[in-house]
Amino acid sequence: MARPGRSRGTPKKNQNLFVFVAKNKHSGNNRINWLRTIAKKTPFIQGDSPIYMELVNKKKFFDLDDRLLVLYFSAMKFIQDEFGFEMPQSEFYVPLKRQEFARLLECERGQRELRRIKYKYFEDRLLKLYNIMEAFFRWGARYTNKNVKAKEYLIANSFNNVFEAMIDSLISDQDKEVAKLKKNEDGKIIDHLYKEKSLIFADGSESIWHIGDSKYYKEENEVLGQSVAKQYTYAKNIVQDFFSPDFVDGNDECYSSGVHQGVRYRDSVTEGYSVTPNFFIRGFVPKYENDGQYDDPYFSKKGETKDIVEPSEDDMWGKRNRHFRNRLFDRDTLLLKVYNINFLYVLKTYTSKHSSLRDEFKKKTRKRFREDFLELLGDNYYFWAVYLPDWQKPDYAERLQDFVDRHFHALVGRVFQPAGTPHCLILALEQSAVNISLKGALDKDYEKIRQIVKDEKCEMFQVWPHEIWDNGNSQKWDDESLQQNKVTELGVVDALVKFL
Repeated sequence: MARPGRSRGTPKKNQNLFVFVAKNKHSGNNRINWLRTIAKKTPFIQGDSPIYMELVNKKKFFDLDDRLLVLYFSAMKFIQDEFGFEMPQSEFYVPLKRQEFARLLECERGQRELRRIKYKYFEDRLLKLYNIMEAFFRWGARYTNKNVKAKEYLIANSFNNVFEAMIDSLISDQDKEVAKLKKNEDGKIIDHLYKEKSLIFADGSESIWHIGDSKYYKEENEVLGQSVAKQYTYAKNIVQDFFSPDFVDGNDECYSSGVHQGVRYRDSVTEGYSVTPNFFIRGFVPKYENDGQYDDPYFSKKGETKDIVEPSEDDMWGKRNRHFRNRLFDRDTLLLKVYNINFLYVLKTYTSKHSSLRDEFKKKTRKRFREDFLELLGDNYYFWAVYLPDWQKPDYAERLQDFVDRHFHALVGRVFQPAGTPHCLILALEQSAVNISLKGALDKDYEKIRQIVKDEKCEMFQVWPHEIWDNGNSQKWDDESLQQNKVTELGVVDALVKFL
């Protein structure tokens, strides 16, 4: 049997089989059967010669040799009518009527008919076709058996598209404007897109776009090359669209209107960019152990064999997109994470009659993505809240802007001002650069910042990623609460030593 949707006609490698059988069957259709003509027809005599006005020809008919092929194309027609997939058809063999073929699927009738004609076939390809039809009728008997608990079957020839559609329905924002935004002007189409509270100081008043892509790779295949490049292009396209004339409303804090309403990408004071979450979701089917695999929690930590498992982050961190070193808050610095997700749980959730299960999936999935990005940032960056002296005075905003402008080259991409704490700047530096400095070989860019902090007599406060990116239900993260973490000695290295 041909794979569903594989071709519009008979598979080419077996086409000659059907033509050969058809020619044998049709041979002699236009030849006169003289024995039957002489025996059954009366001639006219002209001179000494008989003239027969009615001739008996060999007639075309389907015998048992053709039955197997008729059943095959009847099965193709049944699959096409029942499931809507285009299946191979033949110009030589007329399929059985739907009701007649449906009766063959009941009570093993089709299998019994096959057994009656089995001895007719010796050619290898016909024997293979016979085995295929035998398997089909075994399935058909179960499919039509009313006494057996009903089961649903999914037939697809582009399974990656099915997986993508299910994930998108479960985690993405379902909105016409979001659907338009997925279709980039360069022709690329984003798989998953949803608006969630911003990663940077998420007080709920501002959002950021989360951008995802589904891949149904074989387990041994890695996500690399073109897929990674495309994912970064998706993120760049979204940021570009955010700043397009259609949406920018002139707000100093760089909020947009329309579909981008509530999103804040750029901080106007430091011209730093918010971190954009990017992720791959890969489907996998775990080795079957028990039916509980459909119900188990679908998230897991590394090393656990649950439903979502993360591959090593080392490769993705090495493949991060950046134009400049050590600039987290730069427009072109993009990070990427990869998730493996249990397809069995996705299928169960997607097909569930209860919307609460899908809502729970969306809530927990988005939360998991957020927490893992915090972990990624905490594993690779050190963070400080930076204050100028006398931050309570009325002229502080002007002094802060002047500070950024004077040291812009050293600070750009490394500092960002959260909307909820206008008195401080968040400084982020890669741990690798800082660790080199701690060993005595100061990093050049890091040394500049260290000197700036010392000369300006800045106050440094140790902060953890979860304090910056997700305050949750904990104590509000503001200027007063930060005073509890104040570092007595000035300078980045001194603050880091205490931080460690």
